[in-house]
Amino acid sequence: MVENLQIRQAAQDDIPFVIEAIIESEKGGTQTISTCRIFELSGNEFKQILGDILLHNIDNFDYSLSGFLIAERNGEKVGALGSWIEAAGGSPSGIIKATVLSPFINKTKIKEINKNTMIIKSLSINKEPGTLQLEHGYTTEKFRRQGIFTALIIEQIRRNYEKYNFKKVQGILFKENYKSYNALVKLGYITTVERHIDSPEIINFFPYHTKVLMELDEDTFSKLLQ
Repeated sequence: MVENLQIRQAAQDDIPFVIEAIIESEKGGTQTISTCRIFELSGNEFKQILGDILLHNIDNFDYSLSGFLIAERNGEKVGALGSWIEAAGGSPSGIIKATVLSPFINKTKIKEINKNTMIIKSLSINKEPGTLQLEHGYTTEKFRRQGIFTALIIEQIRRNYEKYNFKKVQGILFKENYKSYNALVKLGYITTVERHIDSPEIINFFPYHTKVLMELDEDTFSKLLQ
């Protein structure tokens, strides 16, 4: 238990902090924001788009405001983590994300965006329907290595497990993002899918070359909740 830590569901007032969490998690310690590179967006454009999407609170994908938990210590926001149940409404989260982003995309850039998506396709990993997805974990710099990320993961599992009948927790991240990767390993996550590509073009879109799908089965995450 982290001392003086409170965890609550995100509200509209938290949108700027959730945007920060999404962007910093995409960067993974680098300066590359993958969504900006793929969809030909500036950083400011992406922030504005995220603000609009989060305000509408669309369910069942990684930009759903109600899926985020906020960690606070002594009234200061120190961490965030998003969640959703994959394909809970019937559509994969990736389809929802593409549909939600589509109205914001400059139509003159469609040809280039389609080319970008073809290049990155080799690193694509499908999420399993009915699983709890945890992504966009973020802790502010001065509060890192204090167990806040772990506390957010456990609380997300606890709250969702009380509502939904899932048997597995999943997360997709870059293996080279060692801090996040090692934190998940310590919790009992195992890697079930790994995609690696050495193409120099990939680094134009992603911060690293190796993407993994990591999982917690029900027996393992149940022990975390005890």
